[in-house]
Amino acid sequence: MAMVEPVLRNSPMLKVLPEIYQVAAETSTPLQALIAVAEDMQQPVRDVLDRIHTVPDPGRSPSSFIPFLSRWVDLDWLTLPGPESVDSTAAGVPVARQRDLIACAASLSARRGTVDGLTRFLQLATGIAGFGVESVPGEFHIKVLVPAAAAGQVELIRRIVKGIKPAHVTDEIAVMDS
Repeated sequence: MAMVEPVLRNSPMLKVLPEIYQVAAETSTPLQALIAVAEDMQQPVRDVLDRIHTVPDPGRSPSSFIPFLSRWVDLDWLTLPGPESVDSTAAGVPVARQRDLIACAASLSARRGTVDGLTRFLQLATGIAGFGVESVPGEFHIKVLVPAAAAGQVELIRRIVKGIKPAHVTDEIAVMDS
C-alpha cells in the first residue's frame, strides 16, 4: 500500500476534503497529483491572505495601495493631483510623507481648523519643522510662516493651508529668512 506523499500529509487542502478523499489520497497517485496542483494554484491567494494585516497599515502597505488609504482617511484631496495641475507630480507629497499623514489622520482630523493642527499637518506633509502660524482672534486671517528649508514647497503648502483652514478665514503665506 502506497503512503501519502509527505508534502500532502500536511496539506491544508487535504485536511478540509471529505474523509473519503483523504483515505483515497493514500493510494491514488492521480488524486495526489491533483491535490498538489490545487495547492500550487492556491498558493498566491494564501500568500496574500498571510499578509492581509499589512494592507491597512500605512507603514507596511505596498506603495501602490497608498492612494487608496489616502482616500480612506479623506486625504486624497492632498495626495492626488489637483484640478489645476498639469501632471501627476503636482501633488508633491512623497510616498513616505503620505504614509506619515495617513498614520496621523485621526489626530490631524481632530485638530483640523486649529493653529496647532495646521502646523502639525504642514510639518508632516513637508518633513520640515519650524512652521509658524500667526492668528489674531477676531480678525479671521492667518499668516503662515514657512521656514526657508521649505521654500521649494510653497505650492504644496498653499494647497494644505487652503484645505485645512476654516473656509471663512483668509490666509497669507510668507517664507522666513534663514
